[in-house]
Amino acid sequence: MAGFAELGLSSWLVEQCRQLGLKQPTPVQLGCIPAILEGRDCLGCAKTGSGKTAAFVLPILQKLSEDPYGIFCLVLTPTRHEQSSWPGPFAPTGSWPTRSQSSSGSWGSLWV
Repeated sequence: MAGFAELGLSSWLVEQCRQLGLKQPTPVQLGCIPAILEGRDCLGCAKTGSGKTAAFVLPILQKLSEDPYGIFCLVLTPTRHEQSSWPGPFAPTGSWPTRSQSSSGSWGSLWV
Protein backbone atom coordinates (compact mmCIF):
# COMPACT_ATOMS: atom_id res chain seq x y z
CA MET A 1 0.00 0.00 0.00
CA ALA A 2 1.28 3.47 -0.89
CA GLY A 3 2.17 5.84 1.92
CA PHE A 4 1.50 9.57 2.02
CA ALA A 5 4.92 10.34 0.48
CA GLU A 6 4.18 8.08 -2.49
CA LEU A 7 0.98 10.04 -3.12
CA GLY A 8 3.08 13.14 -3.82
CA LEU A 9 2.85 14.98 -0.50
CA SER A 10 5.88 16.98 0.69
CA SER A 11 8.04 15.62 3.48
CA TRP A 12 6.85 18.30 5.94
CA LEU A 13 3.23 17.31 5.29
CA VAL A 14 4.02 13.60 5.60
CA GLU A 15 5.60 14.41 8.98
CA GLN A 16 2.47 16.32 10.04
CA CYS A 17 0.39 13.27 9.11
CA ARG A 18 2.64 11.09 11.24
CA GLN A 19 2.34 13.48 14.19
CA LEU A 20 -1.45 13.41 13.84
CA GLY A 21 -1.39 9.61 13.94
CA LEU A 22 -2.17 9.10 10.25
CA LYS A 23 -0.04 6.08 9.36
CA GLN A 24 -1.38 4.94 5.98
CA PRO A 25 -3.76 6.61 3.53
CA THR A 26 -7.32 5.32 3.47
CA PRO A 27 -8.96 4.26 0.19
CA VAL A 28 -10.65 7.65 -0.26
CA GLN A 29 -7.30 9.39 0.33
CA LEU A 30 -5.56 7.08 -2.15
CA GLY A 31 -8.12 8.07 -4.77
CA CYS A 32 -8.40 11.79 -4.09
CA ILE A 33 -4.96 13.08 -3.07
CA PRO A 34 -3.14 12.35 -6.37
CA ALA A 35 -6.05 13.69 -8.44
CA ILE A 36 -6.22 16.94 -6.48
CA LEU A 37 -2.43 17.39 -6.61
CA GLU A 38 -2.68 17.06 -10.40
CA GLY A 39 -5.25 19.87 -10.42
CA ARG A 40 -8.20 17.67 -11.32
CA ASP A 41 -11.67 18.01 -9.84
CA CYS A 42 -12.45 15.34 -7.29
CA LEU A 43 -15.56 13.97 -5.61
CA GLY A 44 -14.89 11.69 -2.65
CA CYS A 45 -17.76 9.63 -1.27
CA ALA A 46 -17.10 7.48 1.77
CA LYS A 47 -18.46 6.68 5.22
CA THR A 48 -18.01 8.91 8.26
CA GLY A 49 -14.55 8.46 9.74
CA SER A 50 -12.99 7.26 6.49
CA GLY A 51 -10.63 10.22 6.06
CA LYS A 52 -12.57 12.33 3.55
CA THR A 53 -11.53 15.64 5.12
CA ALA A 54 -7.83 14.76 5.00
CA ALA A 55 -8.33 13.51 1.44
CA PHE A 56 -8.84 17.07 0.24
CA VAL A 57 -7.28 19.19 3.01
CA LEU A 58 -3.83 17.58 2.63
CA PRO A 59 -3.42 18.35 -1.08
CA ILE A 60 -4.86 21.85 -0.57
CA LEU A 61 -2.27 22.49 2.17
CA GLN A 62 0.42 21.17 -0.17
CA LYS A 63 -0.67 23.61 -2.91
CA LEU A 64 -0.88 26.48 -0.40
CA SER A 65 2.70 25.81 0.70
CA GLU A 66 3.86 26.04 -2.92
CA ASP A 67 1.91 29.21 -3.83
CA PRO A 68 -0.46 30.72 -1.25
CA TYR A 69 -2.08 32.97 -3.87
CA GLY A 70 -2.47 30.43 -6.67
CA ILE A 71 -5.16 28.14 -5.32
CA PHE A 72 -8.94 28.21 -5.18
CA CYS A 73 -11.11 25.51 -3.70
CA LEU A 74 -14.80 25.01 -3.21
CA VAL A 75 -15.99 22.77 -0.38
CA LEU A 76 -19.66 21.77 -0.38
CA THR A 77 -21.20 20.35 2.77
CA PRO A 78 -24.61 18.69 2.96
CA THR A 79 -25.65 20.17 6.33
CA ARG A 80 -25.26 23.34 8.40
CA HIS A 81 -23.71 21.24 11.16
CA GLU A 82 -20.87 20.16 8.87
CA GLN A 83 -20.50 23.70 7.56
CA SER A 84 -19.92 24.99 11.10
CA SER A 85 -16.67 23.01 11.33
CA TRP A 86 -15.08 25.01 8.49
CA PRO A 87 -12.42 26.30 8.13
CA GLY A 88 -11.18 24.35 11.18
CA PRO A 89 -9.15 21.76 9.23
CA PHE A 90 -7.10 24.60 7.78
CA ALA A 91 -5.96 25.87 11.19
CA PRO A 92 -2.39 24.58 10.57
CA THR A 93 -2.04 27.15 7.78
CA GLY A 94 -1.08 29.68 10.44
CA SER A 95 -0.55 33.04 8.78
CA TRP A 96 -1.21 31.92 5.21
CA PRO A 97 -3.75 34.20 3.60
CA THR A 98 -7.06 32.38 3.40
CA ARG A 99 -10.53 33.78 2.81
CA SER A 100 -13.76 31.99 3.46
CA GLN A 101 -17.42 32.68 3.00
CA SER A 102 -20.30 30.47 3.96
CA SER A 103 -23.91 30.44 2.95
CA SER A 104 -26.71 28.32 4.37
CA GLY A 105 -30.02 27.41 2.87
CA SER A 106 -32.70 24.82 3.20
CA TRP A 107 -30.81 22.51 0.82
CA GLY A 108 -27.45 22.53 2.62
CA SER A 109 -24.42 24.74 2.91
CA LEU A 110 -21.67 26.28 0.85
CA TRP A 111 -18.17 27.14 2.05
CA VAL A 112 -15.91 29.08 -0.30
